[in-house]
Amino acid sequence: MTPADDTLSGGLLARSAAATEGLITALLTAGPAMDCWTWWGDSDVPMTSGAVARHQVQEAAVHAFDAQLAVGTPQPVPVVVALDGIAEFIGVSHGTAGAWPHEPVRIGLHAAEGRSWLVDLTASGSLLVDGRHEAETVADLHGSASDLLLALHLRLPLDSLRSEGDRATLENLLSWPDLG
Repeated sequence: MTPADDTLSGGLLARSAAATEGLITALLTAGPAMDCWTWWGDSDVPMTSGAVARHQVQEAAVHAFDAQLAVGTPQPVPVVVALDGIAEFIGVSHGTAGAWPHEPVRIGLHAAEGRSWLVDLTASGSLLVDGRHEAETVADLHGSASDLLLALHLRLPLDSLRSEGDRATLENLLSWPDLG
């Protein structure tokens, strides 16, 4: 690395740290219940500073995995972050994607850490169903919370999880919404 590269990367790191500190300060000052603009207005996820903070944790976790993968040392997303991230992904990413473009289905997501989510995908979009009730699914994905979250974010392939049921439905799930 040349001295110019080091100055550039150091400058970018300093700007990133300052921006992160500014965001944390603003969110703490506002408190978690403060209404604020978000890009997910079409979902059922609250448009509050607390929801923004939650989303930023998810963004940071997934992009930390990306950075670790780039240098060859990927680590799992911490369990508590991954467990929350699955529900957050369904609410925000699926909740703003519009109509499910396939036949309506119910899919189960099952984390090895003991939590499950039932997701109904319909012409009106995605709906997270109370996972405490037994319900028939067309397909199910099983894995660690980290692996489930990373697969939803297209960081891990479907084959990295244990799947049951209709594979095409699971492939459709992981390609919707188009995050590219």
